[in-house]
Amino acid sequence: MLWKNLSSKIQKLWKLINLSKKILLINHIRMDPDAYWSLMWLYSILKKLWKEVKAINDDKTPNDFEFLWWQNTIQIKLNITDYNPDLIIALDAGSPEQLWDSYKNNKDFIDKKNFVVIDHHITNNWYWNLNIINKKSSSTCEIIYEITKELNLKDLIDKEIATFLITGIITDTNIYYNLNTSAKTLQIASELTKMWANSRLPIFHFYRKKEFNKTKLWGEILKKIKKTDNWKIVWVIIKDTDFKKTKTWIKDISGLINEFLTNIEWSDVCFILYSIDNKRIKVSFRSNYINVWNICSLFWWWWHKLAAGFISEDKIENIEKKILKILKDKIN
Repeated sequence: MLWKNLSSKIQKLWKLINLSKKILLINHIRMDPDAYWSLMWLYSILKKLWKEVKAINDDKTPNDFEFLWWQNTIQIKLNITDYNPDLIIALDAGSPEQLWDSYKNNKDFIDKKNFVVIDHHITNNWYWNLNIINKKSSSTCEIIYEITKELNLKDLIDKEIATFLITGIITDTNIYYNLNTSAKTLQIASELTKMWANSRLPIFHFYRKKEFNKTKLWGEILKKIKKTDNWKIVWVIIKDTDFKKTKTWIKDISGLINEFLTNIEWSDVCFILYSIDNKRIKVSFRSNYINVWNICSLFWWWWHKLAAGFISEDKIENIEKKILKILKDKIN
């Protein structure tokens, strides 16, 4: 019934695409693989349909994504009003705030345009003209595949595009381990594999490959892990000096929380804290059962129920104390 309700919205999307000459794509800042490759799928399909299309994000595309179709498609700076798109499509963004300055600096212009949101986050507040949102889907790439089928566009999916989609699904489900993995997720992954999607490629690049300096960084961080007396809360503060000592960058902590902290025996929730610039502190959570999204919503930023984060301009030690107080009240 849920997908039946979305079917009419997908047809409206198709109508908007056909009526549009210029299309703008955007995804959330600090993009993850699901945000990136769902956008790349749509970019590729629109190009095959001979549409003029551009993509924008305030952040540079992570270098970790260069293993698959690295063409600098997403622009950091684009004069949206000069481009003057007929249609704007946001992918994998749960709120306008997650589009950051690209939206804030062009709000008056964008709000007058046809705007479509394609997303799966439980926090999505249905914020524009047309919302194609399935909060039961594992990823935006999963929704994108269903859209492809609904619009009879499967013939446009080649091996490369199939790999785009399976990459987003694999990473957003943590190789089908997370609770958001459903029978539908596995069915779609199977169908993409039949289309020659290379599932080994993203698994190697995001889960198995470890650069030497990145391994040294993780070693430095793991020395400083903290825990409560009952082991139920585990966390670590990552300092700028850790990056300088190991000649690494913020991107090199990617995977740390999933591959190590969440697997510490007896822990119920874990989090990491680190500065992303001179003012802002980023906090990322993972949990086996605690709704960390609710915790993050008390601050500023939120994502999934069991995997969430926020950004704050408070001092890192103050944030640590506030989080621990909240968590200790929730965990016996």
